[in-house]
Amino acid sequence: MKNYTEYWAAMMVRGVLAIVAAMAVLIIPQMASTILLRPFAVVMSICVLGAYGTMDSAIVLVSSFMIPRGRPGRWALRAQGAAGAVIGALLFSLVFRGVDLHLFVYLAALHAAGLAMTEFVVARGTSVHHGEGWCYASAGIAAVSAVALICGRNWEPRQLAWLIYGYLAVFGFNLFAVAARMLFAERHTGAEA
Repeated sequence: MKNYTEYWAAMMVRGVLAIVAAMAVLIIPQMASTILLRPFAVVMSICVLGAYGTMDSAIVLVSSFMIPRGRPGRWALRAQGAAGAVIGALLFSLVFRGVDLHLFVYLAALHAAGLAMTEFVVARGTSVHHGEGWCYASAGIAAVSAVALICGRNWEPRQLAWLIYGYLAVFGFNLFAVAARMLFAERHTGAEA
């Protein structure tokens, strides 16, 4: 039976990518505090989230081929990879078309909701394989983040930047920690076999 080692390694990379994007977003609230830099801060946050969404989607698409055949999640990951790439491209187009902060928040929430659904489908297969419920944590974090983004859609740009930072940082840390745990579990059970 093929294990998920390559998949968990890709998830660790996704986690690091989300944390790096969160750190980039972390400087935005400082920019948004000055009137002069506020428009630049909004554009930068859209670019960071667009870049993150596009790169994350590429990793998700590649990782869909790392799931063993017949396991849940292969097609969900492929659909999420394609949808995430489209959302990333739409986020980038906002910068060139004129920044619409509400559309930005809706696209970010849509991306988080898509991640939540995909992570849930994948967790069904990985949690059975590993006997771990932690696989569902990423789906929960993404779902809560999608709702928080919709609820915070009328916030000031600075508050939205903090919300996006929180989403990316918590989601990224969780992906990294769960992937590291699962890699350790697979290595440990592989050594016993």
